[in-house]
Amino acid sequence: MKIPFAKYHANGNDFILVLDENFPENLRGSEIISRLCRRNTGIGADGLFIISTSDKYDFFLDYYNADGSWETLCANGSRCAAKFMVDSGNAKRKLKFETGVGVHAAEIKSDGQVMMSMKIPVYKSDRISPEGIPGFFVDSGARHFVCPSEQMEDTYVLNIGRKIRNAPEFQPRGINVNFYRLSENKMVEIKTYEKGVEQVMLSCASGSAAVVFHLSQINAITSPVITCSSGGKLVFTFDDDWGKFWSEGPADFLFDGEFNMAVLK
Repeated sequence: MKIPFAKYHANGNDFILVLDENFPENLRGSEIISRLCRRNTGIGADGLFIISTSDKYDFFLDYYNADGSWETLCANGSRCAAKFMVDSGNAKRKLKFETGVGVHAAEIKSDGQVMMSMKIPVYKSDRISPEGIPGFFVDSGARHFVCPSEQMEDTYVLNIGRKIRNAPEFQPRGINVNFYRLSENKMVEIKTYEKGVEQVMLSCASGSAAVVFHLSQINAITSPVITCSSGGKLVFTFDDDWGKFWSEGPADFLFDGEFNMAVLK
C-alpha cells in the first residue's frame, strides 16, 4: 500500500501531512509513525499530522511527535496544515479547524504568511526551580516550562532542557522547555527543547506563545511582539485583557509523494 503525503515546514519546524482517508487506522501505531519521521530511513520530520473531516469546521487535526506519541497541539504544524488544505483546494483562505485543545481560526494572507488564533495560555504553577533553573509551567495548548537564560547555545539548551524535561515534577508526561532572552528592542530570543523529538528545535510556536504570555504578565512586553528562534521569526498579538491571541508566521510547501507501507512492515 502506498500512502500519499505532503511535507511542509514553518521556520524549519517540519511536518508530514496525511489525509485521514488515505491512512488506514491499523497502520497508525507509534512505531510506524516514528519510522516515517526518522531522518535517515523515513521521510524525516519533527512530527506527523493526520487531517480528518469535522462536522462543524473545515477539518480536525491529530498531531503526533516524532517518537509517535500523540500531542494536544503543535502551532507551527497547524499553520502548515491550514496552508496545505488551502493549497490542495480543500479549504478557503479563511478557515476554522479543531485540534486536541479546541477550535482555531486561521487565514492565509496574500504574502503566504499564516495567521492563527491561539489558545489563551494559563499558568500551571507558581515560580518553581526544576534542576535548579527558575521558571514557570505554562499551558499554551501544550505543556511548556519557560525560563529566562543568558546562555542560549544549543549545547546548553540540549543538556539542561533534557534534564528539566525529565524532572520528577513533570512526570509522567514530561514537558517542553523554553529558554528565552529579551533584547533591548523588545525582540524575544527563544530556544526550545521539545519532548517527543528530544532535540533543540529550530522553532516552536506554542512554546513562543507561552513565553510571550509570561512576559506580558510581568509587564516586560506589549503587543505586538516579535519572537526569534534559529529558524526565523514569529509575530504575536494580543489584546489588553487577553481575550484574543494570534500568531503569524510562515508555512511553506517542500514536496509531496507516496510512502510504501510495505517497507515499514
